[in-house]
Amino acid sequence: MYSAIQPFIKADSEHHFKSEYEELRHLLFNLLDSPVKSTHHIGGTSHFNYPTEPILDILVGVDNLHDITALDEKRLNYAGFYRLHHPYKKKVVMAKFNNLIDLKQEVRLHIIQRDTPLFKQYLKMDEALANNDEIARHFNDKKTQILEHVARISDYEQRKQQALDKIYKKYVADSK
Repeated sequence: MYSAIQPFIKADSEHHFKSEYEELRHLLFNLLDSPVKSTHHIGGTSHFNYPTEPILDILVGVDNLHDITALDEKRLNYAGFYRLHHPYKKKVVMAKFNNLIDLKQEVRLHIIQRDTPLFKQYLKMDEALANNDEIARHFNDKKTQILEHVARISDYEQRKQQALDKIYKKYVADSK
């Protein structure tokens, strides 16, 4: 897999990410016997309140994480998605790559069981980053600090998730 952090982008003037999200949303809901119950375009490419990696992140809600069977994975493989085998807690992550040589991530599906604290955290955090300039600035500052200390995408993603978790606990978790 491409191990470097992709250059950040600040805008999407052609609305590429929005249209790609709509296409993939349609695909996910129309897979035969799809367990998908909801989708949400999340992350920096949904609002561009801070520079972000050129990766479309989609939160996919299912009623039960075990509903993602080998058959569903096979169908997603045919659509160009591959499961990332990292120690993710209570979620399945699948990615679509630019090609099978460079393996630069273009799309990530964060598949999480709905009606769980983790699913709600994703939605609340995304809403905060999209609508609260102070939180977006704070997150951008953290990402910039992380970039100064890591070169590999896996280290960057791990530290970025830790920063998001801290920001969530500090600013978002108890807010209404």
